[in-house]
Amino acid sequence: MPTKVIKIDSPNQTKDIRAVSQIIEQGGIAAIPTETVYGMAAKATPEGIERLDSLKKRQEGKRYTLHIGDKKDLDAYVPVLKAPVRKLIDKIWPGPLTLVVDLDEDSLKKQRKKLGKEIFKCLYSDGSIGIRCPDLSVTRQILSLVKTPVIAPSANPGSHPPAVTFEQVLGYFDNQIDVVVIGGSDSCRYNKSSTVVKYGTNGFQILRDGVFNENDILKISTIRILFVCTGNTCRSPMAEGICKKILADKIGCTIDSLPRFGYRIESAGVAATDGSPASEEAEIICRQFGVSIAGHRSRLLTAQMIKEFDFIFAMSRTHLQICRTLSESQGKVNLLDIHEVSDPFGGNLEIYKKCAEQIESALKERIEEFL
Repeated sequence: MPTKVIKIDSPNQTKDIRAVSQIIEQGGIAAIPTETVYGMAAKATPEGIERLDSLKKRQEGKRYTLHIGDKKDLDAYVPVLKAPVRKLIDKIWPGPLTLVVDLDEDSLKKQRKKLGKEIFKCLYSDGSIGIRCPDLSVTRQILSLVKTPVIAPSANPGSHPPAVTFEQVLGYFDNQIDVVVIGGSDSCRYNKSSTVVKYGTNGFQILRDGVFNENDILKISTIRILFVCTGNTCRSPMAEGICKKILADKIGCTIDSLPRFGYRIESAGVAATDGSPASEEAEIICRQFGVSIAGHRSRLLTAQMIKEFDFIFAMSRTHLQICRTLSESQGKVNLLDIHEVSDPFGGNLEIYKKCAEQIESALKERIEEFL
């Protein structure tokens, strides 16, 4: 049977959009445009996978990516997401990013029960799932109307380049697929594949280069946490160091690898002199807490810092007020503890230790806010 060609260049073409979604729902294969390349949409069933394998000349068992019409649908497939991953999709989706996420055993069991064994097996492989939310409104409408989860690999057989026009799709698959959609002027505008990013036990990994590079991904996804005191030689550098230790322990990584997991933790002072080291007492106490701040150098708080960071924690109400004066978003600036963290400067090691203990206790209470 010849492949049907339907032109849909407006989200108002509801009849045509519904017709394409029904073809997929009934077990057919539709070549649909995205902002990157064409995809071949099929239901996530064994029959759909078998047909895609045959068309793409793939070996049995290779995974396919789930495509969703709304980024909110992600929660139905990945119930728990780390904050850096959530920030990444909030910034990019809908967009040219394919996300691969590892799920823990408890989450996998829940998904298997929720989705059923057959669909679960089609979507999850080696404890992970790949998901994409394309940035083309017509395509998202088509996906949203299909009741069964939809997988959509690029439209190309074997080692051929992915199709970026409907003519290329027909050149590859005419008479082999059910329908090809001709999109509007923004179809396949990037003319390259989406970036595939995995977040797992090694943090962020680029599995396939695409529209975004590794630096882009880390810059967009990183959760930035800033601690603020007066001179940036005692309280805030201790908070910075202790926070790194708590986060690394929670994630199960080293402090040095925190950036790979999407975390940047720094400190500053509202009246700091740039370049001063942490106080000797602060260094000694931090070592007792399992972290070194020997390389710390003080710096003056600026409005640009306030703008760049996602979470800003002040040691006192005075620091809080100064931070909020510099901030356009009041909500991201807070006291670290309900009680002010007193300045230990000039005190003995016991005073510094009590200060660090208060900081550690407050951070353990707050840590879930940015995990």
